[in-house]
Amino acid sequence: MRFSKKKLRIAVCLLFVCLACLVIFVKFSNEKATQTTPLSDDYVEFLDVGQGDCALISSNGKSCLIDTGSSNSAGSIEKKLKNEGIKNIDLISISHFHIDHTGSLYDLVSSFDVKKLMFPNKCSDTNIPEKVLSAKNDCINNGGEVYTEKVGMTADVGDFKLTVLYYSPNLNGENNRSVYIMAKINDIKFFFTGDGQKQAENDLLSKGFNLDCDVLKVPHHGGSASSNDNFLDATTPEYAVVSCGIGNTYGHPHKETMDRLTARNIKTYRTDENGDVSFFIDDNKLSVTTDK
Repeated sequence: MRFSKKKLRIAVCLLFVCLACLVIFVKFSNEKATQTTPLSDDYVEFLDVGQGDCALISSNGKSCLIDTGSSNSAGSIEKKLKNEGIKNIDLISISHFHIDHTGSLYDLVSSFDVKKLMFPNKCSDTNIPEKVLSAKNDCINNGGEVYTEKVGMTADVGDFKLTVLYYSPNLNGENNRSVYIMAKINDIKFFFTGDGQKQAENDLLSKGFNLDCDVLKVPHHGGSASSNDNFLDATTPEYAVVSCGIGNTYGHPHKETMDRLTARNIKTYRTDENGDVSFFIDDNKLSVTTDK
């Protein structure tokens, strides 16, 4: 059967259209995979939750959140977890009860099967948000477990071992009563510090703990009352992450803190500038990616 020139031109055009659609589809699929597929099974991701804290630890199909940001970040956290294939949260650890660390807890417990919750002690002047109490009850009613964080307590998240390194309910102010957690995988250590300030840092240093780490979650969103010289000298991180919101009213991170980090050649990322900051562990080596 012979084709006319007109039909041949139409066939060629259709072929080019199909090829163009195929190229666009492959490109879109690759871009989507890049956005949602981790580079390694073991990673720590500091989520951009505005003026608050939330970090995801993932390893071998297990997951943990340290703090949950403010209430208006619930949707973005849920989307992030679902995009990364997380259906159940094995552990949520709360560093202290301020709303920028606990705000999305209720929504997360409502949306995911949360197996364990860890909270600090309630002190006489602690104001626990009502939704945090509801989340605690809902977790228990759904078959989850709730623990009070104590020094020396450990938890496994895949190949990560989390240790409650320090917590003092006797200090002044909710920030200083933050729970400090060291997360270790192989020889790599991530140090989570909540909103601890000078009083907590000095007390922690007096205990003689080994604070050396590879990645430091900068305390209190980079506020100048935290990350003091003696504390940074003891932690000696290669990387640091400041979790803070764009144009926040506190002026975080403060220049004094950034200067102290810069003086020690610590590679520092900021969620207000870099978006989500992800650390992937492969062959006991770290690689870093950012959203921006």
